[in-house]
Amino acid sequence: MSLIKKANALLQTKAVVTSLMPCLLGILFAVEYYHSFQLANSFMITISVVAFHLAVNAHNQYKDYEHFRGKDSNNNILKNFNITPMQAKTTIVSLALFSMVIGLILVYRTGLPVLWVGMVSFAVGYFYSGGPYPISKTPFGELFSGLTMGYNITFLATYVNMYQLIDITGMWYKALVVAIPAIFTISNIMLANNIADRREDPALGRKTIVYYWGKKGGILLWQVSFIIAYAGILATVMLGYLPVSTLLVLLTVPIVWRNTRRFSEHPKKETTFLYAIINAQLILAVTVIGGALALVL
Repeated sequence: MSLIKKANALLQTKAVVTSLMPCLLGILFAVEYYHSFQLANSFMITISVVAFHLAVNAHNQYKDYEHFRGKDSNNNILKNFNITPMQAKTTIVSLALFSMVIGLILVYRTGLPVLWVGMVSFAVGYFYSGGPYPISKTPFGELFSGLTMGYNITFLATYVNMYQLIDITGMWYKALVVAIPAIFTISNIMLANNIADRREDPALGRKTIVYYWGKKGGILLWQVSFIIAYAGILATVMLGYLPVSTLLVLLTVPIVWRNTRRFSEHPKKETTFLYAIINAQLILAVTVIGGALALVL
């Protein structure tokens, strides 16, 4: 098996768009609302975020390998792709250290908020699948993943672009509003994963929100979260945080609804889970593209 196939499987590279989009969303917010853009800082925060996302993906795959040791499962990526535990560990540590070094450079360049938010993000990234009580085994996995990837990344990308301004009061809650579509679409990927794994998870000690709410409750929450994501985009435009052209994202509603219906009817990891990823990436990508149009036209 080729090295590229192994790397793609271990790192889940297709999911990188999910962390890249909140970064671009934060940059767009900084440019549109604060009229400030720092090219070097934007590049570094993007690279750092993507590297750490890949490290977390690899760590999750490694922990799945430990759970499924000696067993066959679609989730046992290391076994299925002949990846050794040492290869996985080396990849995880290398990417995490690389992300950390760039993050510390940004702390030096912009200030301590990057350090505090970065530390929280690193902690969540590890404890999501690591430690004695992994977050992924609790009903709070969606909450932590949505806030960490959706809000923290948006906040950091905004901050490193406008840190030098005299008045940054209220930036944290304004960034929270801007991050609403990222928070809910990203958490929905985790929720869809838990809905699809609802039969396998209890045997692994995973009592996710789907365990308590059931399949119907989980699917209802999944559908409502997309509505909230769109409502958040409307709010950012009404408040003047993002340009009116951001509403171009409303053209995605028919596609997102079609994908939502398909997954809701047959929530399976092998066939329809991909629709959750497509929905998240489509909403965030068109939001960023729509907003960016106002900057170039």
